Amino acid sequence: MNTSLRNLWAAELLKLRTTRAARWIVLGAALLSALAISGIVASGAVSQGQLSTDSGLRTVLTHGGLGSILSLILGILISAGEYQHGTVVDTFLTEPRRSRVIGAKLLAVGIVAGVACAATTATTVSAWYAAKNVPLDLGSTVVVRSLVGIVLWQTLYAMLGVCVGALVRAQAVAIVSVLVWLVVVETAIAGLVMSLGRWLPATAANTLGNAPGTGLLPQVGAGVVLLGWVTLAAVGALVNTSRRDVTV
Repeated sequence: MNTSLRNLWAAELLKLRTTRAARWIVLGAALLSALAISGIVASGAVSQGQLSTDSGLRTVLTHGGLGSILSLILGILISAGEYQHGTVVDTFLTEPRRSRVIGAKLLAVGIVAGVACAATTATTVSAWYAAKNVPLDLGSTVVVRSLVGIVLWQTLYAMLGVCVGALVRAQAVAIVSVLVWLVVVETAIAGLVMSLGRWLPATAANTLGNAPGTGLLPQVGAGVVLLGWVTLAAVGALVNTSRRDVTV
């Protein structure tokens, strides 16, 4: 008997809670966000006077989204890892409709990664602003937009990782591929053609986190662009998973 999507989602959440690597990666993503925020404030990259401005606050908050690279890796591991360890066979025997399995993974990994990093960002920024005696209203438009953007950034990156893991299946190859794309290829393209760079995943993700800057898409537009990339990857993952055998 096929399980419901709710049960599948609960099963994926259980995997995240009980898998050592997943726990450490979520913790690492949250820690990376905290360190990124602490680094930019402690280094004085954003001065005391700038901290109280909207631009300065957006700059600090955006750094909370830098843990997204680990969220992306988490998505790859939770997806490709099933093929590497052979657990995908049991998963697909339990729920033969493979599209539902992919959907459950997308929801579970995305929500966990997004909430963890957003909570860490709010806590870390609050602590630093209190230490610097700079007033901070967590209910302000800038803060809310930034935190919502970070949740979506982390969520969509984790979902993108799930899709890449389902497409490539080999964990190491998938992780190296996304890192090369985000760090090398996309940076080169954005540097050569700035007008094209804003349509690419990493730049759109940074803008979704409400980063200040010129020549960027609006925050909502950047979210739509990043969602488009994830949707494209999800379609590919669903087609690939439905047609290919469960072995790598």
